[in-house]
Amino acid sequence: MNILFFANESRLGGANLSLLGLIDELREHHKILVVVPIKKGYMVDELQRRGIPVYYRHSFWWMLAPAGNLALTVLKKTAYKVLCLNNYLCALSLLGVVKKQKIDIIHTNSSVLNTGGILASMAGIPHVWHLREFGQEDFGFFPVWKYDKLCGFINTHSDSVIAISQAISEKFQHKISSQKLEIVYNGVGEENVYDKSHADRREGKLSFLIGGRISREKGQEDAVKAVKLAVQRGYGNLHLTIAGPGRADYLEELIEREHLGEYVTLLGMVKDMPSLRKKMDVELVCSVCEGFGRVTIEAMMSSNPVIGSDTGGTPELIQDGVNGYLYRQGNIQELADKIIGLLEHPEEIGRMGRNAYLFAAGRFTRKKNAEKILEVYEKLIR
Repeated sequence: MNILFFANESRLGGANLSLLGLIDELREHHKILVVVPIKKGYMVDELQRRGIPVYYRHSFWWMLAPAGNLALTVLKKTAYKVLCLNNYLCALSLLGVVKKQKIDIIHTNSSVLNTGGILASMAGIPHVWHLREFGQEDFGFFPVWKYDKLCGFINTHSDSVIAISQAISEKFQHKISSQKLEIVYNGVGEENVYDKSHADRREGKLSFLIGGRISREKGQEDAVKAVKLAVQRGYGNLHLTIAGPGRADYLEELIEREHLGEYVTLLGMVKDMPSLRKKMDVELVCSVCEGFGRVTIEAMMSSNPVIGSDTGGTPELIQDGVNGYLYRQGNIQELADKIIGLLEHPEEIGRMGRNAYLFAAGRFTRKKNAEKILEVYEKLIR
């Protein structure tokens, strides 16, 4: 099978990490090609390292972050309605690639980009559209056109639509044909699997980790503030590590202002997260809204229980009190209470960590994810 993927960006965010995992499972038996928007970035480096053919086409997103104020946002939206017409030219320029490479399936890896759907319609071949984000709820994005029009386009320009969680499926289920829409949870690589059930949990200071891109939507600020509350209440036997790419100026200022340098460390981007996780006891997922929660599953595969916010796909993964704790998103006091509960009862970490490992290790592998997606492909090209 010859598959052409559309990546929405060239950095290694959650969507592209999931795509790379899928490619790694498929490339031995299938021909893989990928379209990326720019020539530089970690995603491009990883594809080239694997010997995957890469095509560069600068398509414009049809979901955007707000500008500085309402007037600028309206202006940006108007401009992108025109700029998105370029996506038809991008699709047209790839028609020759589709024919020459005898592409069987086009697979768009994100809901923010429509070029793959346009190309599939032009070429008359099946298109799979992967919905990996809510848009508004998780990133604050707004559609260039009305939401109903965006969903209508997805519905008419795809043969199968994959949602990465029940939560995302429920958002789109009234707009997209039920015959097309199905749920396939993300897969995570085996390098994250680490069974701590026979390891001695360290006594004394507990290590907490929050991983992922640095942004206000991911909630690192809430995690730091929760640590502050715990320390103020006399619980100094903890340390929070923040690992992920992105500008962290506002976090650095918060840590300095609240005199938390002893309790919080900013690492920036960490390439070997599995090794870091082996040193951690508990992980935090404080996002405003996660489409799925890749970081949650990576943590659980590493035998780390997760304290997570009760929004998006996270409640589908965390069984409260079993493999972690849920708290009301944005409620810093409640988050601090969950942290303090584990500081007071560290024996719960081993129990919940074991449950987390058993829950995640067999359910959310890359292999299972690839098998499910291959089933989708095979139904479309019979």
